[in-house]
Parts: sequence; structure tokens; C-alpha cells
Amino acid sequence: MRHWRGQEMLYFRFTDKMMDNKVVRAQLWLYLKPSPPTEYYDHQTVTITVLRALRGIGASDTPIFTPLTSLKETRPRGSRGKWVSLEVKRLVADWFKFPRDNQGLAVQASIQGRDDLHPQHLIVTPSQNDHSSSYYVPFLEVHIADTRKHRTKRTISLNCPENSNETRCCRYPLTVDFEEFGWDWIIAPKKYEANYCSGECPFVWFQKYTHTHVVQLASPSGTDGPCCAPRKLSSISMLYFDQEFNIIYGLLPGMVVDRCGCS
Repeated sequence: MRHWRGQEMLYFRFTDKMMDNKVVRAQLWLYLKPSPPTEYYDHQTVTITVLRALRGIGASDTPIFTPLTSLKETRPRGSRGKWVSLEVKRLVADWFKFPRDNQGLAVQASIQGRDDLHPQHLIVTPSQNDHSSSYYVPFLEVHIADTRKHRTKRTISLNCPENSNETRCCRYPLTVDFEEFGWDWIIAPKKYEANYCSGECPFVWFQKYTHTHVVQLASPSGTDGPCCAPRKLSSISMLYFDQEFNIIYGLLPGMVVDRCGCS
């Protein structure tokens, strides 16, 4: 949720991995509050409009709002709250293609014949303090399809939970606690997620590791087939004492396993 001059703006973030795919369907879901049973009318027509936020021209940071889609909902007096959805596939597809253009969106809601109601009086928004309303905050439903070239099993990187029954090469979670090692010279972090690789590398990897398999078949002493090992590692930041008890900040490479594979 962002705010600009009193205007609440919904902002959705997506991972890089997700944005590599094609958007098949995208729906913005909003919760329409129950209509007051005390008001005098038989039916009311609620108009909900979604506006796309665009970056301002030049050096200005003032967003520009353009109508994207709208929905009219007619309901009788005393109606219960309900979820309504608006199609935003084109918007999300643009965000995937041009992430910098993702400036969020705004929602306007009004009742026909009444201009005194704020959108918050009609639709649940994240800024409302009512704890029960947290179950009805707006959300984006996105269906995607992988448009990348077909990948064979040998290129798949698996992530498995601790209790997984997976036998293939996989990355497993592992929390390292420095205090358990007695490494009191480390100030922070005291623990971190290191992860580790484990599993089998079956014959399906033959085309990628031909030499390894040929050597294995030749059976010279001290050789094995492909083994499950880290294929991508990342660093962590650390505060620690050096031998003269100076506080040092450093970046330690190769401390976190991001991806496992056979090699």
C-alpha cells in the first residue's frame, strides 16, 4: 500500500522468476462491504473503477492516473459483503514486460446519486484498522504459463523440505548457528540459512556429463559418477572481531547454496 496526497495506491510486487513467464489471466479481487440496512432505498448501484498509476513526465514524481477498467454492481438494501473481481491481464502483462512501469494502481468506488462516501466506506482497504478486515484486503490472482524453451530433467534444480522423500539431487534447508560452534567472535548474524545439496544423479544426466560417465564406465580407481553439489552460491554480510578485537564488517562469498545440480 502506498499513499499519495491522501490517495491509497495498491502496489503488487513479483519475483524475477515469475516475470519470466507469460500472463494467461489476471484478476484484481476487491471485497465490497455489506450495504447498510438502515438506509432508505430498494437497490443501490455501486461503481468500482480501477485506475493505473503512471510515472510523471520529466523530473516530476507526481503520478498520473488513467482509468483502466470498471465494474457496476447493483444490490438490494441490506446485502451481505461479497468479493468482486476486475480483469487486469493487460496491465499485469505490461508490468511483467516493463517492471519499472509498475507504479501501482488506485481504486475508486461510488454509489449512484451519492458523492459523500469515500471508497473506504464501500471497499475493504489494507489501511483500515479493523482486524477482521485483514481477511478481506485486495489481492491479485495471476495465472502464468512458462514460455521458455523446453528443459530436460538434467537442467532442473529442485528445492526440497527437510522431510522430503525425493531421491534426486535436491537443495535442502539448513540453519547454521555459530554459537553452537562456539564462534563467539561473530557479532552478527548469530545464525543464517546455509542450505545443502543431497541426492542421486541418475543416468539421465549422461548427455550433459558424457566424459564423467565414460570415465566411470572405464572404472579407474578413485572415480565416481556425477555427484550432487552446489551449482550456485551467494555471499552473506557479517560483523565480527578480528585478532586485535576490532569490529570488522565483511562480505563472505560462497556461504549460501542457492541452487544444486549434478557435476
